[in-house]
This record gives sequence, structure tokens and C-alpha cells, in this order.
Amino acid sequence: MKKIVKKVITFQCGICRTEYDKVSDAQECEKKAIEIKKFTKGDQVSNIVARICKKTSKSYTFKGVIVKIIGPMASDYYGHLFQYQVKFKCPQCKEISEARYFAPELKKINR
Repeated sequence: MKKIVKKVITFQCGICRTEYDKVSDAQECEKKAIEIKKFTKGDQVSNIVARICKKTSKSYTFKGVIVKIIGPMASDYYGHLFQYQVKFKCPQCKEISEARYFAPELKKINR
């Protein structure tokens, strides 16, 4: 039996670590702007667009805490963006959940 090994060369963006087949695509990605972080871990935030509770089917806005910041990650139109993982409690069913949002989808709650 023959062992066939296929060598694949990829090029990685130095900012977001996205892999590309062409060096020019990786260089294009690196030229894109990087979003300035709007929130930090531990910030209290609220969502702007209402969510729907899975159990009651009612809409709600939550008050939650940012538990993780992911990124920067490549975006087709806006350069490199951060995603914020928010832990919150549904005011309808009281279930604790986590979801990821981009900065324009959240607003900071002043303490």
C-alpha cells in the first residue's frame, strides 16, 4: 500500500488568524481596520434588539454581564471586529443563558 501525502500551504492574517489559500488574500485582510473595544470583561450591558424567550415565546430585553471577548475576527464589510459573550437571565422564564453579540447590538448600563 502506498501512502499519499498532500502538502497544503495556507497564509494566515496576522491580526485575526484567518487562513487563506493566497498570500494576497491574507495581506488584504491584514490591511483592514481593527475595531476599538467598546466593552471590557465584567461590564454590565443590555441588548438593543429584543430576544424571544424559548419557553414563553414573549419578547424581552436583558441586563447581563460580559464574560468573554472573542476576536478580533474578520468581517466582510467592517474590518476586524470583536464579539462579546454575555451571560444574562431571561426575565420571562428566569433561565440563565449566554449569547454572543457585536458592539452595535449592546448598550452599556451605568452603575
